[in-house]
Formats: sequence, structure tokens, C-alpha cells
Amino acid sequence: MKKNYFVMSGLLAFVLFSFININNANAQNTLFINEFMASNDAALPGPNGDFPDWIEIYNAGSEDVMLGGYYMSDDLVDPEAMFQIPDTYPDSVTVPAGGYILFYADKGHESSVLSLGFKLSGGGEQVGLWDPSSVVLDSLTYDEQFADTSYGKYPDGIGDWGFMIDYTPGASNTNPNPPEEVDLYINEFMASNDAALPGPNGDFPDWIEIYNAGSEDVMLGGFYMADDLVDPEAMYQIQSTYPDSVTVPAGGYIIFYADKGHESSVLSLNFKLSGGGEQVGLWNTDKSVLDSLTYGEQFADTSYGRYPDGSDNWGFMVDYTPGAANSALLSVAHVEEIASISQNYPNPFSSTTNIEFTLENTGQVTISVYDTRGALVTVLANDTYPQGKHSVNWNASNIPAGYYFYTLQTGTSIVTKKALVIR
Repeated sequence: MKKNYFVMSGLLAFVLFSFININNANAQNTLFINEFMASNDAALPGPNGDFPDWIEIYNAGSEDVMLGGYYMSDDLVDPEAMFQIPDTYPDSVTVPAGGYILFYADKGHESSVLSLGFKLSGGGEQVGLWDPSSVVLDSLTYDEQFADTSYGKYPDGIGDWGFMIDYTPGASNTNPNPPEEVDLYINEFMASNDAALPGPNGDFPDWIEIYNAGSEDVMLGGFYMADDLVDPEAMYQIQSTYPDSVTVPAGGYIIFYADKGHESSVLSLNFKLSGGGEQVGLWNTDKSVLDSLTYGEQFADTSYGRYPDGSDNWGFMVDYTPGAANSALLSVAHVEEIASISQNYPNPFSSTTNIEFTLENTGQVTISVYDTRGALVTVLANDTYPQGKHSVNWNASNIPAGYYFYTLQTGTSIVTKKALVIR
């Protein structure tokens, strides 16, 4: 009886110790169980070519962490079930700052220091992470899982748990419950910021404003931006380390800094804008284009923006308005010509359609067509046109059905419309 008393007392002490440590550690912990798959039928092959369950640990801190000596388990109560991660090869079990590491719950098939001495139950159980002193860092009791579907936090580390068909082992989690549609626009930018708007480092970086015309806030972590609409390798994924910092409110604005080489926050992008003219694009988390623009030469300390916000009308803005509603373009001294383009007719269409545009002054006009990935499909016009109304014909009989964007660009303005090709 006395022996049982001590066993029960010890077990109770372990449970209470773990509970207290959960509350104490959460305030300072930077390591999180971030995503796992407990029913890996054919989703992600393991190091042995089979399909083991896996667990992703996320390091939200600013320093690398070597996890050798830490513990993991599928039982939050029994200290004997805790598996100690080996430190035989420290580099192999080190999770980088702001990064991720995968462990395989493949009991009976262990082949490396990333193998754990337990398996996960697809029917629901527990999983925990402890430091070398057996202080609990993170834990979870989960319910029945679905085959080849992960269960993860969004945003990484601090967000809510949810099922993820688009599992992301070793990478930032995507929103398992995204808004059905987002209404986001590249709304204003400055590609030649000589002395107009100081950045967070006190210098004058190029900047891009995103406008959320929707009715819900949108966390942009996991979205992509780039100054190249064709090369997927150029796409920069916005970080989700600090979700609040990259959330654009409904009806609001957010500024990103195109300051390659001087990145200092989650609002920094790994490219710069060219004042001589180039491209800029915005993609959602599955790399579908949300908005894109090909622009011409810019003026120093003058922004280029839409008016009204989110509309198709672009123009130069001496009175730049980063983080606020754009001002009327008619006050811009540099605009010497005004162009407008009509919605193509017919639309939708199956083979050919007409696009009309009007010039207030004679000038160079380029009309280009892009697909939803931002790739150039064709150029319908590239010539000098006189003042007045003009029309071009677009034969789309040889391209797949779907949405396309066509843009009219002059020396000082650009207008974009959307067309639908059907079959």
C-alpha cells in the first residue's frame, strides 16, 4: 500500500509539474508543435521510402536551437513514455531561427536521429514537447484525423489548429480556412524614393501599398510578391512570423518596403523596384495572381497609384498617400496624356472580341494580355496612335478557357481590365 502511495504521489506530482510548466513556458517559449500528420497513407514519403507519421517543430525565436536532449511523446502523463531526441549529430536535430524541422513517428523503423520511439494514432491521442529538464514546452490532445491530411496551427506557432489538405512540412503553414475570396490590390507604389518617405531604417526605400477592398481582415503571411511576373523563382513569400504586422484590415492599407539588402522586418521584400520601369505582382498562397502591373519610367519622389482606390485608373501622384486613400490624379502635374479603355465586347467570348480605347493626345500605346499567373500571352498593339477612339481585335481561339487580364499602357498611365474566355 505504501509503495502504491508513492507511485501515485509521484505520478500526481509529474502531472501537476507539467501543468504548471505549460502555463509558465507559454509566455516565453519559442518552440512549438506546429503541424503533424497522424494518418500518412501516401502523402509524404519518409527517409526509408515508407509513409511514416510526422511532426513538425517550429522555432519562432531569433536563435537556432539544437533539440538533442529534448523530449517528445504521445503520452502527456507517463514520464516513462517520453522519448529523448539523440544528440549524436547536432546539426541534424537543429531547428534554425524562424524555421522548421520534421521528426518521424516511425517506431520499429527508426533509421536516423529524426526518428521517434513512438507512432501517432489516427484515431486521436496526445503529443508533447519537453526541454532537457522535462519542462513542457508545447502539447496537444487531438481528435480523429483524416488520411493524408495534416493538422496544424495558423498562423505558425500561435494560431488556431485546423485540418490542412495542403500540408506544408518544413514550411510556413497556409490558412486552412481562408476567406472564400480576397479583394486585394496593388494600390500605390513609389519606385524612385529619393527623399519622400523614410523607411524603418531611416533610409528611403521603394515601397508598395496593398489595399484590401474586402469586408474581412486578411493576413498576408504566405502570400507572394515579386518584381517579375514570369519567373516563379523570383516570387518572395511574405513572412508570417508576426501575423498582426502583415495583416491588412478590411477597407484598409498596408505598406511593404522593397529594400533588398536592407531587410529589417516582416514588411521588407527581397527585391527593389526599378525607376526606369518594370513589373510588380501579388499572388495568394497557392500562387494564383491577385493583381499585377507593368509600369513605365517613374519620377523622383512621385508615387504611381489608382484613383479611386482599387479602380482600373492609374496615374502619377505628387501628393503620395502611403497607408491612406489615394488623392485625385487630376492634380498631378506630370501627366500629359489621358487614356481610357472600354470593357471588351463581347465578354465572355469564345474566339474573338473587340477592345476599344480612347486617347486624349497622340502617343505610344501598348496593349498586352496576361494570364492569371501574370505570364504574358500576347501583345495586341504596340504603336503610336493619334488622338481619338480606336479599336483592336483579339483572337483568343488558340488559348485555354479562363480569365485573362489586358492592359493599356501609355507613357504616363496604365489601365487594366479582365476578360473571360469560354469554350
